[in-house]
Amino acid sequence: MFNNIALGPDGHTNHNLSVLRGKKRKGALANDMKIISGISFHADPALGLSGSYTSPPGRMLELEAHMQGAGEWVGLHFEFPARDISGAGVMGFAARISAAETCVVQTCLRSMTEDGFQDCFFDKHLLLRPEESSHLDALQIGYRDSLPLHAKWRELILFLPTESFNLALIDLRLFLV
Repeated sequence: MFNNIALGPDGHTNHNLSVLRGKKRKGALANDMKIISGISFHADPALGLSGSYTSPPGRMLELEAHMQGAGEWVGLHFEFPARDISGAGVMGFAARISAAETCVVQTCLRSMTEDGFQDCFFDKHLLLRPEESSHLDALQIGYRDSLPLHAKWRELILFLPTESFNLALIDLRLFLV
C-alpha cells in the first residue's frame, strides 16, 4: 500500500519515487518515455538509443543503454512541483547509486519561467562506480542567480552518459527546507 500524506513539492516527488520503489517494472528504453507518473526518460535521437529498464527488488531503477551514434544529452527527469521556493532555504537530494563501469552524472534543477527554462546545476557531480555509493548535494536558495524563485514548473534532472552505460539508481530522495 502506498500513502501520499507527505505535504509539499518534495512530498509529491518522494511519493512518485516510492511508487517506483514499490513495484517491479521492465521495458524497452525509448528516446522519450514516461516510466511512471512524474518520472520520465529523454535522450537525443541522434544517439541511436536502444536498451532496457527494470525495477528489481532492492533497486528503484536499473538502466542498460546502448548508443549507436553521437548525441548531446540523456536525462532522467523527476517532476518537482515547487512553483514558489522563496520561503525555502535549501533544496537538495540524496542518492544511492552504482554502475557497471565508472561514469559521471551531472544533476540540475530545471525551472520553466516566462523566458523559457533555466537550469541550475548542483555543484557536485555523481561518481558512479561498481560499488554502491551514496551522494548528497543541495542548492542554497536565494544565493544562486540561475535558480529563479518562481517558476511554472520544475524538475530534477540526472544527465546520464551519452555513451553506452549500465547503471542502477538504488535510492533517491528529495528535500526542500
